[in-house]
Amino acid sequence: MDAKEKLLLWKTVMALQAVDALKTSAKAIEIAKQNIEGTLSDDALLDECAGLKNEADIVAVRMFVNIIQNQFSISQFELVQIRKALFSDLVENPELLRVSNLAKKEWALDGLSLLYPKAAKIKTQLNKLFEAETLFDFKGMDSKKIIKHYASFISDLWALHPFENFNTRTIAVFFIKYLRYRGAPLSNDVLAQSAVYFRNALARAAFCDGKKGFHKTTRYLERLIKKMLLGGRAVLDPRETHLFYDPNGVVLKVEGAPQKELSVSDRLDEKLLAAKKETAKKSAAPKAPAKKAPAKKAADKKAPAKKSAPKKKSSK
Repeated sequence: MDAKEKLLLWKTVMALQAVDALKTSAKAIEIAKQNIEGTLSDDALLDECAGLKNEADIVAVRMFVNIIQNQFSISQFELVQIRKALFSDLVENPELLRVSNLAKKEWALDGLSLLYPKAAKIKTQLNKLFEAETLFDFKGMDSKKIIKHYASFISDLWALHPFENFNTRTIAVFFIKYLRYRGAPLSNDVLAQSAVYFRNALARAAFCDGKKGFHKTTRYLERLIKKMLLGGRAVLDPRETHLFYDPNGVVLKVEGAPQKELSVSDRLDEKLLAAKKETAKKSAAPKAPAKKAPAKKAADKKAPAKKSAPKKKSSK
């Protein structure tokens, strides 16, 4: 993996901490900088976690290490191993599936709660989902249908919420590795710039309340995946995923300020480019002071126009 690919992946794993309202510190950015520049090897990254105390820093480093590993399978085993790799020592028994029933409020749902499947059914539903995906045939499908399938698969997986916590970051890593497995590796910073949008899109894909006129929709996930894979100028604003978003600018029903992305992309870029900018400043030749135009001689100045004498009134 070259420096450009590493920069892209570091941006992504750091930004994904925002799905749980966390933010990486300057220490993690320094670790990423050293790794990108080659002064800190990939093999030494996990050792750096021993000196980190911030959850977002630890998980970001572990995400990076896990994603660059080549092994992957579409299976429950793979999903569990990812969670164990990311959250070991941060949660008890990270390999265990959820044993309690969950209901969780979401910003995109205007504070309403998602009702996840009962814990007793998770293992069976996971096995069915992974088995169906393993056997799925993409032959003859155009890009639009493929993107729709990707969105459907990952939203169905997230909607199970198979663990007690840390589901979104676990599934985000699984999703990135899944895309690589399908031959569509991460090649831009769309996910890094749209981590909050990603979580909101997953929530909308899982939410249904027919009485209030709301139904499950993967259109937001499809927009995200389309931009990740095909590019384009589509703006992925987290606010548009809200149940009561109005494109004409009407204030959302939800109380409080509109949700914003918590991306570290710009901070990471600044850290990596700071040295180059400083070098460029030193090497740049100082500009010569602008010459003042010579003052005009008094003789050259035009005399002010004489005022004409007022005309005398003629007597009648």
